[in-house]
Amino acid sequence: MPTTAANYQRARDALRFVAQAPQGKHYFVNSVTGVSGGGYTADSPLTTLAAAIALCTAAKGDTIHVLPGHVESITGAAGIAGNVSGVTVLGYGNGRNRPVFTFDTAAAASFDISAANFTLQNMTFVAGIDAITAMFNVTAADVAFLDNEIVISDGTFGAIIGILTAATATRLRVERNRFTGPAINAGTTCTACIQHESGVDYLIRENYFVGKMTQAIKNVATVLRGAIISNFAVIGTGTSFATMAAASTPFVSNNRINVPSGTAPITAVAGFVAGNVYSAAAGVTAGTASTI
Repeated sequence: MPTTAANYQRARDALRFVAQAPQGKHYFVNSVTGVSGGGYTADSPLTTLAAAIALCTAAKGDTIHVLPGHVESITGAAGIAGNVSGVTVLGYGNGRNRPVFTFDTAAAASFDISAANFTLQNMTFVAGIDAITAMFNVTAADVAFLDNEIVISDGTFGAIIGILTAATATRLRVERNRFTGPAINAGTTCTACIQHESGVDYLIRENYFVGKMTQAIKNVATVLRGAIISNFAVIGTGTSFATMAAASTPFVSNNRINVPSGTAPITAVAGFVAGNVYSAAAGVTAGTASTI
């Protein structure tokens, strides 16, 4: 067995390694109190998220802290670009005191994520103009949306797609988000809150979908090894919760779904579907709920 001295030395070496390991930097954003040239402390934050992303270094684990009360407009295509890998954007506050980003001015307004390992957490994103093509365009691997609210419509305006991904969006994670809007909306009907194309090994879990939408989740091209589990959905217009391409092989389980009509809330011909419960009517009328 190693001697006590050897164990002690090993512990010291481990501590030295941790102390010398590269640590991500921290930057701060607040549109209310932000200043030009700031960003390094909560007392002197930057005014925009884009300015903070520009300070980050790729693959170093940098964190951007977006403070309560921050508001920002996204006014054009790639109005904010998540183009630095390994960055976590973390919002602070509760409810609408959390950071609020509004997509407005142009239907092409979008938040584009092209860098791997990019995370957005605890913020609110609002469709502020009608017929937004896609609020988010994701083309990188290991992107995560965690604990956000994405307002797909507000009764007047609506986004066509909430999150749109490319084939390169491998291991996408969308967890514990709220995709919200009223059941009746004068503007565009949302085609899909999440349209995931063909990046494998995705996880869509514990999200809440409500509003005027054709379906919550749509998949056009073949997607392998994905999971859609433990989500809740109240579909305001369409007849489907999730529509998957014919050769896609998702595991769809333990979702709770309300659709206004139709008898096929999940289309997944090659998928594995088990333990989902859906109803085509409100209330508890006998015979309107089924388990699939």
